[in-house]
Amino acid sequence: MSQLGPATPVPYKSLTPKLRTVLTETIDRLLLRIIRNYSNTQYASQAPSLAGFRNVVSAHGTEVDSTLLQDFRSHVELMEYESYKPFVARFNEHPCKESEVENLFAPGFPFSLASSSSTSGNAPKMFAQYHHIAEQVPTRPSVLDSSEAHGSANWAFCYGYTELKEVECASGEVVKRIPVGNISGARIRMHAGWSFDDDESRMSVIMPGRVSPWAASLINIHRSFLMIQALFCLACRDLDQFYTTFAPLFIDLTRYAEEEWDMFVACIKDGTILDLEGIDHVRAHLQVHFHANPERAAELREIGSPFSCVGWAARIWPKLRLLVAISSGPFATVLPKVRSILGPTIAMRGFGYGSTECIVAASYDMDDLDTFVIQTEDVIEFLDVDAEETHENILQAWDLEAGKQYQIVVTTRDGLWRYPLGDIIEIVGFDTNDGSPLIKYLGRKSFSIRLPHVLISDSHLVAAIRTISSEDVIQVHEFTAIVDDRTLPPTVGCFVEGELGPRSYLAPQKFLDALIAMNHIHQDVLHPGHTRLPTIRIVKPGTFMEYRLGRGKKLDVGPGQIKVPVILLETAVQEWIEERVVQEL
Repeated sequence: MSQLGPATPVPYKSLTPKLRTVLTETIDRLLLRIIRNYSNTQYASQAPSLAGFRNVVSAHGTEVDSTLLQDFRSHVELMEYESYKPFVARFNEHPCKESEVENLFAPGFPFSLASSSSTSGNAPKMFAQYHHIAEQVPTRPSVLDSSEAHGSANWAFCYGYTELKEVECASGEVVKRIPVGNISGARIRMHAGWSFDDDESRMSVIMPGRVSPWAASLINIHRSFLMIQALFCLACRDLDQFYTTFAPLFIDLTRYAEEEWDMFVACIKDGTILDLEGIDHVRAHLQVHFHANPERAAELREIGSPFSCVGWAARIWPKLRLLVAISSGPFATVLPKVRSILGPTIAMRGFGYGSTECIVAASYDMDDLDTFVIQTEDVIEFLDVDAEETHENILQAWDLEAGKQYQIVVTTRDGLWRYPLGDIIEIVGFDTNDGSPLIKYLGRKSFSIRLPHVLISDSHLVAAIRTISSEDVIQVHEFTAIVDDRTLPPTVGCFVEGELGPRSYLAPQKFLDALIAMNHIHQDVLHPGHTRLPTIRIVKPGTFMEYRLGRGKKLDVGPGQIKVPVILLETAVQEWIEERVVQEL
């Protein structure tokens, strides 16, 4: 685990009897609340996958806590998206009838419908997200706490939506409009109480402590969204904090600023809004707050563009003290580049750990980007990474062992019943206050490269890339991997965006050495000729930024949601990225 701050206690490696009791009581209370409050929803009362649980509850009743808990843990099987899909698909029907979607997964109607990022290349999955009132006080501080706000902040989150689902009552009157959009933007809306119905009245408003008007957050095209975010940030000398979803998105923003630096400076000098695709509906609202500032333009011109010097951000924004973005797991490779732009005086923090389906954990230490503590009002269970995926093998938080790897299973207030996220985590220890597990994200269970006689997980690929990333070999910014079968036998092939060092020729061997250190089978299969040295191909700068732009347009997914997969499966995208190769090591 990264070095903890002075106020953060070192976690326990195992639970004390007292903490085990506290943890058990907490989880049991959360689970009982979900069972009793959500068993009458349409999904819980109709889904075939929950028939066994319904039968045993009908026989035993719901009055006795211990019996109800035992019935859930013994009879609720692991949930597949296919059992959820026909229910959530009701929102796509025309007309969308109130009787079909009210109380569908939780009481009432969803706050929004969220599409997954489809990192695997499959069609996005849609999940209903309901607005819940928190019933317990978080034990860990959050970057969303108002105590963090000291000055002007930029929140580079898209609050827009791609579609509005209209729910009609029996008479045909629309009783509810439900947006389809990014989960990150929807969660911030819920946290702040910003209804979609009031968007029009907010269009020209700059929310307290923010840099840009509300309209800037309703742009759904990746490049245009980031260009407008960059424009308002550059115009504000007093920027204090910058928030965005993932660390690579901050790099995308600075790259756009680098590519169009002269145009940005000219717009700030003259007070004009950039001419960009997809902003006609918000241009007038943006222009109201954007005025000519020749003094600021001159200052920017003198400092220079983002990649012109180390610590550029600290020079552009002298008061900037904090960048908040998810920077763990596969996003960690971009951190050296981010820190080079920020300089040593600007801190980085993360939002915690979650998914489209639910929020799982908070940062254990605000300055540790990799370690999280389970903190949620949903219920988190676990499967040993090597165990068969059946409900009989599900483990509770008090069954876990430090140093072991598990898959996360969630039961949520949004209507998921023992749904495997597919995320693999490692247990670091247990919180000294309430016994909650401390975790590190490792990767996706379904993502791996299969070579003859060996399976290489995405977490091993990320770890190997981080091992070779250095100034003297190659400073990796982003990467993706495939099975490279251009020459037999097949091997791991990496497409890397980054800066080459004087010893870059060592990268393939160092990458293999790192894989072998994690799994001896890699060495065992190399000798008989089953595989060969990994290949590393360098792609032109901005390749992965282009990927996010194109992928967002293709899937009609807003900015800040598209992620580059660690393992690239789609043949067409593999061919696209091969066209951007500039060098092979």
